[in-house]
Order: sequence, then structure tokens, then C-alpha cells
Amino acid sequence: MSIRYKLASAALRAAGTKKLFALPEEELLEKVRGMNRRRQFQMPKDHKAVYGDRLILGQYHCLTIQLGQKRTKKAILYLFGGGMIVGPDQGDIKTARDFAVRSGSDCWFPYYPLCTDHCITETYEMVLQCYREMAECYGAEHISLVGFSSGGALALGIAAHNNAQPEPLPQPRHIVAVSPGEVPWNDGEKSRMKALNERDVSIDYAFMVTVEKFMRHGCKNVPDYMLSGSRGDFTGVGDIHFFYSADEVLYGALPDFEEACKRAKVSYTVSARPKMVHCYCMLPIFKEAREDFKKITDILKK
Repeated sequence: MSIRYKLASAALRAAGTKKLFALPEEELLEKVRGMNRRRQFQMPKDHKAVYGDRLILGQYHCLTIQLGQKRTKKAILYLFGGGMIVGPDQGDIKTARDFAVRSGSDCWFPYYPLCTDHCITETYEMVLQCYREMAECYGAEHISLVGFSSGGALALGIAAHNNAQPEPLPQPRHIVAVSPGEVPWNDGEKSRMKALNERDVSIDYAFMVTVEKFMRHGCKNVPDYMLSGSRGDFTGVGDIHFFYSADEVLYGALPDFEEACKRAKVSYTVSARPKMVHCYCMLPIFKEAREDFKKITDILKK
């Protein structure tokens, strides 16, 4: 491991992210709502891209990032992480813009409704509509879905949600899911996640159980694949690429996602680095992260 990685890992431990996600439900919600007040939609003030604000379903912001005044041929639908309860920060926007610039693609960045105040069904409705509008602009065959953590789970889930529609849209050419998790739904997955808990410096296994209550938000009739994406149908996706730390709780979901890919006969790849932190690819400030950030960029260039 590089020295820079060791410093980044130590900083994460000091930040107390794992302790945050292990808090009792009400205390956790109070903390996150305070964080989210500083994470509202705002147009970037830099001049590193052409930015726009597209309203989805008439009420939800979607930041559009274009490389120039004209649209590019390819586009990325970027889905931020945060356990479905924490909104995006400027680091998320920078990552999305970097992927766009390095892959020669435009990027749409939806501020999807969080499960602090919404049922997960509303999140899926908004993101699928965003994908629908992107497909009209670019063609589904030119769209890649990229998501980190819960955003990675959402990227996979949208493919399943699309297939559950009476008239599905064409599926995207790529899905890149970095550290996607899900509500553990079988004994094997629960056991694997629990076994990784002590090695994970960011996410506590307890959150993977309590998050279901947030996602349901009082709704009983939530499709299984919205809570646990590996229970969905990925048929038709061009290919799927998983990136994990082999020492994070969410890595325990990988075998179930692999089974879902096999059922759907979808080509997939897996990159799992030992001793990395959750979503390390987002931090291309150390060697291991730079290498895998480039792998993702290379996928998006194809």
C-alpha cells in the first residue's frame, strides 16, 4: 500500500464515518439532515464545463455537465452515494466532471430524492425518468451508468426497474458500480457482510440492516429489487463492471450480484483490491485509486 493511501485511510478513521452509520435511527437522521442542509443543489461557479439545470418530473434538479456548447455523442448518468440518506457534495461533482472530461462524454448528475423524506420508489421513478430523457437526447446505446456505493446499487437497480416496466427502454451500454451494496436478503450474504465488518473502516454492518426502514419510508409495497438489487433482472445491459475493496462490508453482496449477471446472461468484470477503503476509486490521490479510476475511464471511453 502506498503512503498516501495509508494517510487517506487514517483520515477516514478519524472522521468517524463508520460511527455515524452505526448510530441509532433517530440520531442518525438528525445528523444527516444537518449535513444535507449544506448539500443543496447549486450551480457550479467554475468554468471547467458548460453546466445546466434540468428539472426532472417538474421538481427534481439534474445538473448537466457538457464539455462544450454542443452535446457529445456519449453520455454518463452519474449516481452519487450516501446510503440513500446523504446528499452529494462538491467532491461528487468533481468526480463526475473528471469522468466526463477524461472519457469525452457529457454527464447528467441527478439530485435524486433521498430516503430521509421519500420512499425509495420515488427515487427510482425520478432516476428512470432521467434515464428516459437522456435516452431521447443521446440514445440508450451511448449511455453509461456510473454509481458509487448506494449510487452503484441504484445504477444496477435502475436496469432491473427498467425491465419491470410494461414497455422497457433499451438498456445502457455499460454499468460501472463501485462498492454497490444492498439490504442483505439471505443467510450467505448476511454472514459474508458480518465477517467483513471489523475490517471495514467506513461502513458498519448495522446500517445495511437499518437502511431498509429508511428506504421503505413507511411504504409496504416496495419491489424486492429496489431494496436488494441482486434480486432484479439485468437482462439487456451491455456489460457490468464491479469495483470493490475486498475488505469492505459491501463486498459481501458481490456473489449475489454475480449470480444476477449470470441469470441475465450479462457480461461482467470484477476488480477487488485488498485493504482498500470503501469507494477508494473516488480519491485518485494515491496510486491504487488512480489506477482504478483510469480503468473506469477506459471503460467509459469504449
